[in-house]
Amino acid sequence: MGFGSDLKYSHDALLKLQDWELRLLETVKKFMAMRVKSDKEYASTLQNLCNQVDKESTSQLDYISNVSKSWLLMVQQTEQLSRIMKTHAEDLNSGPLHRLTMMIKDKQQVKKSYIGVHQQIEAEMFKAFLGSGLEKSTNLRQVKAFLDECCKFLRNLSLCLKKILPFSSHNGFWGRLQMYLIPRIQRQK
Repeated sequence: MGFGSDLKYSHDALLKLQDWELRLLETVKKFMAMRVKSDKEYASTLQNLCNQVDKESTSQLDYISNVSKSWLLMVQQTEQLSRIMKTHAEDLNSGPLHRLTMMIKDKQQVKKSYIGVHQQIEAEMFKAFLGSGLEKSTNLRQVKAFLDECCKFLRNLSLCLKKILPFSSHNGFWGRLQMYLIPRIQRQK
């Protein structure tokens, strides 16, 4: 005994869906972690570049012109971009990436709980089907003995029908009964 075939397939489909969602969330997590890492590296590279340019350009800027002003503005905006990239990477790491990690753990726990509850329900259904105690096993033995007696009776009936009726006689009630019973009895042997 167990769940019906429709419910069985829906259980399997639900497990597949949960596995697929977990794999997708893990992929998103990896992507976000790589994004955080690359953004931090990019911000660090920009900051190093600005530091290097500052050291070289401060010693050379004796004369202030429009070109030098534009150059200083470009360096300042690059530094600002570096700080923004670093801040965004840290925010992404502490915010959405952390929440995504917690969501994955929650989904794994939900899946584990679902499987446990499903197994518990199946076990209870199995117990209910078999029943408890000695009386059910006695009933099962009696049913098995009854079925064995029925099979013996049908075999004997089949043998009698073969002796009484010729096999080619398929017309009439006894012929149809013989055609119906013989294959079924032979399968049980």
